Amino acid sequence: MNKELKKSLYFGLAAVSFLGAAGFASSNASAKTYARVTSNRLMTSEPGQRNVVTNGTNALYTKAGTLRGARLVASKATLAQLGNSNSSQKYFRAYRVATTNRGSVYYKVVSFDQQYRGWIYGGTSTASFAGGINTTDTMTNAVLPAATTGYSLVDANKNTLWQSPKWSQYKAQQSDMSGYKAGDTFKIIGAATKSREGWLYYQVVDENNANVTGWVFADGLKQTTPTTVGSVTINYDNAAGQVVGTAKWDIPSSAVKTGATVATGSKLGDVLNNISDLWTAATAKVPAGYAISSNTGALSPANVTVGGSFSVQVIPVANAQKVEFFSTKSGQALVGVTNPTLTTADQTLLSGKTGDKIPSSVWTNATFKAGGNLYSIANPNGGSFVFDAETTAARNTTFDGTVTLFYK
Repeated sequence: MNKELKKSLYFGLAAVSFLGAAGFASSNASAKTYARVTSNRLMTSEPGQRNVVTNGTNALYTKAGTLRGARLVASKATLAQLGNSNSSQKYFRAYRVATTNRGSVYYKVVSFDQQYRGWIYGGTSTASFAGGINTTDTMTNAVLPAATTGYSLVDANKNTLWQSPKWSQYKAQQSDMSGYKAGDTFKIIGAATKSREGWLYYQVVDENNANVTGWVFADGLKQTTPTTVGSVTINYDNAAGQVVGTAKWDIPSSAVKTGATVATGSKLGDVLNNISDLWTAATAKVPAGYAISSNTGALSPANVTVGGSFSVQVIPVANAQKVEFFSTKSGQALVGVTNPTLTTADQTLLSGKTGDKIPSSVWTNATFKAGGNLYSIANPNGGSFVFDAETTAARNTTFDGTVTLFYK
């Protein structure tokens, strides 16, 4: 082989080698790269705050959509339909959250009817839901009926009680009805409608056994005409002894001791199962603008007689404010909880002339500290909502007729 031929072959092979290497590099550069998970944890926040709706901007996958091997569970079109559904069964509950090395956040969600489960893009921050899901309230507060006592179940088997209205929470559970007895009557303590269907539900408690409590479809209740055995007149007196209001308490037969004979002049302590029933009635019927005075002390109704009167001292609540209880996370009224009853001291603390600045010391009062009356609100789904002083102070700077307390 001559020298020129060798040189030609040498440069030819070099060119082929270079092109081959360039082609390999180009192939690697165009190969699809996948994200990897840097965090994956179970969500521990209050379950009701993790109820979400899908909005159709992102699909649902078996794993984060940018991970290798992710398979489609539900398309964006399907999730858009579910998000606009009129059925509460198509809400979703988020229960795991993961982040990737690209800064993306994904949530593992399951539909209330458990037909769909998977991972969906949720934005770039774990502070709030975004991307393919939005936070939602499955129930909306409703107004209590004018009469709240003396209701019975239409059919205890069909209209059973629920810890939360059926389908208003993921895996909503029925209440324990073991303490219920046929003929028991209920008191309505809360009202809410299903946000999607608009069906009205009442939160009730058995008037004969407070352990029997829960939510029931409004049509599952009927108001009974309670049998009464007499009455007591409640007089509300001011500090000067002047009567500023009166109310009548009709004594229900269900409150009478078994075998007791009730007649005009009978002492309540002799005939009632619980003499505090009169106190409960007196507290509920306080005239507008007044609160029961602490000077009333431990006045006992035991010696009050059927057909007689019971005097309670009250004080005016100057510039009384309406008090609302809101969720910090949703910015809306708490749903499905029993709000605390304000004491006279609470009402006085939260009263002020419209337009006046609310003192910062109000939010550090003992009633908002651990153990205080307004510190926490029990969550029927477990745990409690705790007073959020920072948000409350920021949202309530002056007295304007309504004080909104925030809980988280």
